[in-house]
Amino acid sequence: METEMGLKISVVMPVYNGESTVEKTFESLLIQSKKFDELVIVDDGSKDKSVECLKNFLDERTEYKLLQNEKQRGLAAGYNKGTKAAKGDLLVTLHQDIILEKDSLEKLVEPFHDEKVVAASHIVSHPLEIWSKYNFWQKCFFARLAGRDFSGIDGKFDCFRKSALEKIGLFDEVHFRTAGEDGDIVNKLKKIGKVAGTKAKIIHLHKIDPGFSWKDIVYKQKQYSEAQGALLARGRIRSAGSFVKAFFRELLIIFLFVPYATYLAMALIVVYAIWFTKIVYLKEYKNPRILILPFLNIFLLFVSFVYSFRGMLYGKQRV
Repeated sequence: METEMGLKISVVMPVYNGESTVEKTFESLLIQSKKFDELVIVDDGSKDKSVECLKNFLDERTEYKLLQNEKQRGLAAGYNKGTKAAKGDLLVTLHQDIILEKDSLEKLVEPFHDEKVVAASHIVSHPLEIWSKYNFWQKCFFARLAGRDFSGIDGKFDCFRKSALEKIGLFDEVHFRTAGEDGDIVNKLKKIGKVAGTKAKIIHLHKIDPGFSWKDIVYKQKQYSEAQGALLARGRIRSAGSFVKAFFRELLIIFLFVPYATYLAMALIVVYAIWFTKIVYLKEYKNPRILILPFLNIFLLFVSFVYSFRGMLYGKQRV
């Protein structure tokens, strides 16, 4: 079904170990008020039953293309593989762990009436009722998001004019593997057209993983920090405000070694160790692991510093 602008819509969905959420995502996609023309799924070497789940759910409901990688290649590579296989004029990226409101797709493609628009973003919600189902360490990891809405392009549910993606060379899978590709693509797209915000709303489920541990938090921090460093090295972070927002953790560590700023930095680090996961302290105060959480938060500052530097040094996100 074409849009009112005569543009066909392809949905590209990367999948990796998403058996716990993928059916819920498909359920919300198939009841959209605006229908898509094509569904392209890229399985990135899943080790669980993701492929079996999506086949069982979709085979009797809709047509789709399934592309499979023998081994994991990363998110940016998944987007690109799906984009190259897609036939639509508009390409919608969809993550495996979100729920769409019934009119989300309709609102997302609306800005493309304007031929200058090359991309459109969504609003993502992180409801407390979902956050409360996570184990302790997942609650810590998602603490800053719990109960809040965020907007912007992050791949979860964004729309791109395919011709614009092709013009800038698609997603950068060489320098960004599992993070940072969103910041990179936005920077390049803004040079050739408009990036519009929309009221398309989604809910982020995330995989509810009973085995999620503090080690997973450290690993995720490595990924994000290395990606931020790579973005800086490649000139994607330019303004002072963007720099401070991206590297405030690293700045706290640096100021520890600046004369006359050491004590202020120490005080700010203590505040950060509490404030960053404040909802966990409020909701999980009876959990004995709460005692080591401030030390983990401080440790993560040093992890950020090391991996941001590594990302800047190599110009790549590799973790």
